[in-house]
Amino acid sequence: MIGNLANELKMIKNEIKLLQGDIKNIKKERHLVLLQIQEKNKHVENLKGNNDSLVKTNAYYDKKKSGTLLFRKGEIMAVRRNPKVTGESTKTEPRYRGPMVVTEILPSDAYRISQLEPSNGRLYATTTYVSQLKAWRSWNEGDDNSRVIPCQVIQKKNNWLLDHFIIK
Repeated sequence: MIGNLANELKMIKNEIKLLQGDIKNIKKERHLVLLQIQEKNKHVENLKGNNDSLVKTNAYYDKKKSGTLLFRKGEIMAVRRNPKVTGESTKTEPRYRGPMVVTEILPSDAYRISQLEPSNGRLYATTTYVSQLKAWRSWNEGDDNSRVIPCQVIQKKNNWLLDHFIIK
């Protein structure tokens, strides 16, 4: 009977040792799984951050670009001008030609436009797409503090410049 108990105790000790080894393996596996979960969480957080920045970018784009521009017949606007190829800088060339007036609305967001006043005896008229147009704004439209300088002030400044900077 005592021999049986001793054998059973040895078997129980061996089983406990095996279980302790299994517990160590389970702890290692649990640690590896936790590391994998943390990596995935970091990846998800990065994706959320990227998504937030994409949402902001899309909102900015939609605010600036989306929405169709609709002009009515007779509305005044400016049309984008292609720069002249002269080999010199185009920085100071005007980017828009105007004021222009819508004379006809064509399908697919196209417009037939013409110049309000003929220049050099000719009336400029063309057909253009809506992306090349923008609403015409005069310099002092809706602005009480417009920067219109009277001609007399400019003339006085020019005389002062001439008096002080003429090389003799």
